[in-house]
Amino acid sequence: MKLNKLKIKDFKQFRDQEFEFNDEINIIVGDNESGKSTLLEAIETCLNFRYRGKPLNME
Repeated sequence: MKLNKLKIKDFKQFRDQEFEFNDEINIIVGDNESGKSTLLEAIETCLNFRYRGKPLNME
């Protein structure tokens, strides 16, 4: 699976944010509390259909 783009809407501090990833390597950097871990959590949630260990309600 290849992740090219991720759009996050109303997830923690992200209200309406879009991220594009390149084909090689992507490095996430930023100040403390800027959303680096939240971005990774959003990616994990999308890939696993789970949030904090609980299945997402897709209805």
